[in-house]
Amino acid sequence: MLSGDVLHRFHVTGPLARGGMGELWLADDEQHRRVVLKTVRDDLVNDDEVRRCFRREIAVVSRVRHAHIVHHVAHGVESGVDVLALEHIEGASLATLRHRTPLPLAAALCVADDVARALAHVHGIADAHGTPLGLVHGDVSPQNIIVDARGHALLIDFGGVTWRGADVTPGTLIGKPGYVSPEQLEGRELDGRSDLYALGVVLWEMITGQTLFASDDLRRDRPVPPPSRYARVPDLIDATVMRMVASEREARFPSAAEAAELIESAALLHGIDGGRQWLGARAAASEGEVDLTRTPVITTSSARTLR
Repeated sequence: MLSGDVLHRFHVTGPLARGGMGELWLADDEQHRRVVLKTVRDDLVNDDEVRRCFRREIAVVSRVRHAHIVHHVAHGVESGVDVLALEHIEGASLATLRHRTPLPLAAALCVADDVARALAHVHGIADAHGTPLGLVHGDVSPQNIIVDARGHALLIDFGGVTWRGADVTPGTLIGKPGYVSPEQLEGRELDGRSDLYALGVVLWEMITGQTLFASDDLRRDRPVPPPSRYARVPDLIDATVMRMVASEREARFPSAAEAAELIESAALLHGIDGGRQWLGARAAASEGEVDLTRTPVITTSSARTLR
């Protein structure tokens, strides 16, 4: 539990939310600017895998800077507990905005375009020699997308992040079951196309207002119905979504950047300005509402059984 002054520069003002592995606290810095402090939950501080997840998150977020990713402010250790300070976004989660109803098509495309560009940036991060690290967010979902008052979407919560050679316990999967890719469930090595699958599920749900996979559904062997079954959708968008959620990753877009270009073109055709205005108004009206669905740690062996 955080209270008082933290890291010699933040003053905790109160709790914000409690998720599957972490806790969020509101705080002010020396200039009275609001920030969000994230820590591992008190009951999980001795869980080695959870602590490794959080330290991987800190390692990645501290070096990422992108318009559609929540910004790192600082990190450190307070009373033996790792603390991550992040910018505070005035807005609401996509989970709150969607709330089981379809979004206007232009608004849905704006969100998908912003997140795809954020993912393209993450997937392209390289080491000092210019070799891509193979970063994968691992937990793209409506709860981990924040929409600000300008109608822009930002990707948050890198607690499920991994990369080639990362210290991950074999058989462990972190992510919301309704959005993880088939290869995540099978415990295979991941690349950026796994995040694209999750974003495809998010886009499918924004367009249709339906839930594609129940929270306890770990099966991916059934055909995904096209969005056009539930909503009026142009053929191009229908095909784009279906390509993103292809069960075989070889059938998906080869990169988030390529998907973003196509999604942006569709958004421009369907009124990108109107989409952002709608998102901004809804986000402003919903500001302060938080929907943090538990992000479970499940084993890939149990995922295989349930498939």
